[in-house]
Amino acid sequence: MQQFLERLLYFWAAITAIGLLIVIVFWAISTIISVAFISLFVAIVAAAFYHFYWSKKN
Repeated sequence: MQQFLERLLYFWAAITAIGLLIVIVFWAISTIISVAFISLFVAIVAAAFYHFYWSKKN
């Protein structure tokens, strides 16, 4: 019985670690993608502002 409980604990710990690793990777990728899209939109707005307004001031 003790061997069964030890194996159960090891399997539970391994499955939990794998699940946490998958969640961390998914969170990191989704965060990086969202930051990249926000940066892209900010860059588009800044480039449009510079191209159509700021560079024409002179």
